[in-house]
Amino acid sequence: MKRKSPLKAPSEFEIDPTVSLDLAGKRQSARLSRGHLEAIVWVSQAGSIHSAAQRFKEHQPLISKRLAEAEEVLGMELFVRSRSGCLPRPEAKNLIGRSARILRELQALEVREDSSLRSVRLGCIPRVMHTLFPSFIQKAANATPSMRLNAIELHSGEVLEDLLRGKLDAVIGQLTDFTNFEGLVSRHLYDEVTVFVVDAGNTSITSPIDLESLIQHPFILPAYSTSTRRSFERLLLNERLESPVPVIETKSFESSLALLAGSPFVTLIPEPVALRHEALGQIRRVQASRRFEPVGICLFYRFDQTLDPLMQQLEQLVREHIGESIERVSGKGVAVGTHQQKIKRLKRVS
Repeated sequence: MKRKSPLKAPSEFEIDPTVSLDLAGKRQSARLSRGHLEAIVWVSQAGSIHSAAQRFKEHQPLISKRLAEAEEVLGMELFVRSRSGCLPRPEAKNLIGRSARILRELQALEVREDSSLRSVRLGCIPRVMHTLFPSFIQKAANATPSMRLNAIELHSGEVLEDLLRGKLDAVIGQLTDFTNFEGLVSRHLYDEVTVFVVDAGNTSITSPIDLESLIQHPFILPAYSTSTRRSFERLLLNERLESPVPVIETKSFESSLALLAGSPFVTLIPEPVALRHEALGQIRRVQASRRFEPVGICLFYRFDQTLDPLMQQLEQLVREHIGESIERVSGKGVAVGTHQQKIKRLKRVS
């Protein structure tokens, strides 16, 4: 009888170096190609396979085939498919973002241009856009090495989605809006405070004033979906005060400012914006007995970009641009730290 060879220990199994492993540890003979990356990124950006084929002028069956192959290699479904389109699965968003970054790097290698001029797609929430731009674009262009900025104003939920899906390279937003998301690194830039303001000609409201008396006046408030409104509700809740019913609700502080002119209303806007409009004689800040808590404004990017010198340069440029005026308003904060560390500090304070 032929003797059976003894079983090998797990560490003794031979591994074919030509066979790759997917994210789940399964052995795969196929590898991701540029076509696979394009299918992943295109469908993510367009929202459906049909729209991706139209936007990027490619055959729809080919995109569908490459996407299916990519999911087979990775061992996971990247999108939830429905009649309305393709929605990235939560567990696949970081992977889609990495695919977009790799594809951009491949495209950059094929374009012959001045290597000293690097591009950054920067997403900003509205309050940051009004604080930094447009002068920050010129500062980035004059930096060494030079940086070309493409600034995009979006609300918190939108910038997060675009960052994770690879549409944006970095985001400047509020720390409190990103507390529940893993895979992100944050760098604290400065603190910002929301303030009460009235029209410059409004003489019915004196300053300082008790918060309970202030909320008896008519208000223009931001919508419930905004972080400013949530901060206002928390302020009143801590003081055990009932929230006023707004006469007008807006989606942006720009609308609130426009409606404030010549009216008896009170509204809320970021202090850097208030300082600028107050200097022009358009509005007046109202000092209430209770102030809003400072909001941490941070630079966010994906964890796989941690060692990217471009992110380090962007952080330094923003800090320099904010300057002493913002520091006087916000005071000193934590200089740097990971996203998760800042969340722990924030929870301890609250």
